[in-house]
Amino acid sequence: MNTHQIGWIALCSILLATAPTAQVFATERFSVAQAYPDEGSSGEDWRRQKRPSRSRYPQPGPVILIAPILEAIPDREIAPPYDDEGPAPRRVRPRSQQADRQQASNPKSAKPKSAKPRQAKKKSPELKQVAAIPRATDGSFVDGEVLFSAPSPEITDAILKRYRLTRLETAELALTGTTVVRARVARGDDSRRLLRALRADKSLLSSELNHLYALQAEAVGSAKGDLAAAQYAPAKMRLDEAHVLADGSTVLVAIIDSGVDGRHPELAGTLDPASLATTIGPHGTAIAGVIAAHQRLAGVSPQARIVAFDSFLGPEGATARGSTLDILKSLDKAAAAGARIVNLSFAGPEDVLLARGLAAAHQRGMILIAAAGNGGPKAAPAYPAAHPAVIAVTATGPDDAIYPASNRGAYVALAAPGVDILTAAPGETYAQLSGTSLAAAQVSGVVALLLQHAPELSPEQVRAILTRTARDLGRPGRDDIFGAGLVDAAAALLAVDEATANAALR
Repeated sequence: MNTHQIGWIALCSILLATAPTAQVFATERFSVAQAYPDEGSSGEDWRRQKRPSRSRYPQPGPVILIAPILEAIPDREIAPPYDDEGPAPRRVRPRSQQADRQQASNPKSAKPKSAKPRQAKKKSPELKQVAAIPRATDGSFVDGEVLFSAPSPEITDAILKRYRLTRLETAELALTGTTVVRARVARGDDSRRLLRALRADKSLLSSELNHLYALQAEAVGSAKGDLAAAQYAPAKMRLDEAHVLADGSTVLVAIIDSGVDGRHPELAGTLDPASLATTIGPHGTAIAGVIAAHQRLAGVSPQARIVAFDSFLGPEGATARGSTLDILKSLDKAAAAGARIVNLSFAGPEDVLLARGLAAAHQRGMILIAAAGNGGPKAAPAYPAAHPAVIAVTATGPDDAIYPASNRGAYVALAAPGVDILTAAPGETYAQLSGTSLAAAQVSGVVALLLQHAPELSPEQVRAILTRTARDLGRPGRDDIFGAGLVDAAAALLAVDEATANAALR
């Protein structure tokens, strides 16, 4: 074979070898572009790669190398890099860049889904710890809380652990000789369901919801000018005659309410140092004014002393609320201060722990007077007024008609003026209010006159004197609207004198 023939054979071998190789490189360029479409790759980097140089193949044996090269070339597309390790990693752009790119390519398109505001998931209600009482009227309670009393600290700790409770407060109540724990229920639990479990637990002395109570008065308006002339209540209760015999001196009256404005001229020198009120409320100030006003207004017991407790708190402009435990603590402090009379111008649901505190106060000789409630004729009995240890008072107007919003029921003991009552308001002002709250305060003032005149009177004797001397209203005899009738301060004081005289004769 001559040199010419050898060169021809070598040329044919090279052509046969390079033709499939070129096809392979073209296939690689297509595969890369498909594998990374959003990278904009066109395979140019692959095209620029060096092909096998002819210098690598020795001249004498090009034909020998053709078979191995062809066998090494697959007859399918080459997979992207990392094919044997899974899909190739892709560079992820931030959402904002993707959105910009999408809008640039299609300006009329809507915003990308990622830009739409996500609908917030409904969260489970958070348990609230109450400082300023948050909610509602009769029948309501502090959400997510329970109260319980255990015989020992060890049992208290066991109860907290057993029922997954978080201790919020511990109150030592000397009046009842018990320790009351206020606790928060676990997330997702229900106060009423947990209360059923606690009441079934024999290791506890008592348990209850932390009920809420509402003050029982509504504002009618402000007042100026001759204030005394605008008062009709003193004449209705014959206070001029009563004040000849007593003015309330030396008698301490506890007011469990919102805070009292002790700087008001009508109440100057009235607040006892034992008062723990640190806030001022319109309702508490009004109640104190009815009992002990003594400047431009004629209070029922103008020389009585007031010990005030701000147990009813709330946001500015909202009706204040008081909880079971706050009321119990104030009742305990009123007993410690030596108060013989406790005014309770609020109403709410029946409560086991509050009932125990009221019974203990009654046993101690404290006289409890409460608002009958402003729930209307069909309302359920309101507490604490419906408790047997308490004197429940309803409200009447200048014409002796019943206040339309007054509760009715067998628990109503007495009636007293409670419509359009002129009284003190915070900031040295005056206001007219209506409700059974004001009527209860009138009776508290009358009881202060009785105790000044006869300090030895028991709660039962005071109730008997007030109901026996009341002026009958409505149908003859006691009824569920007016009770025994309208309180008469002068007649009550005269009855005390007669009883004293009769006892002396015996």
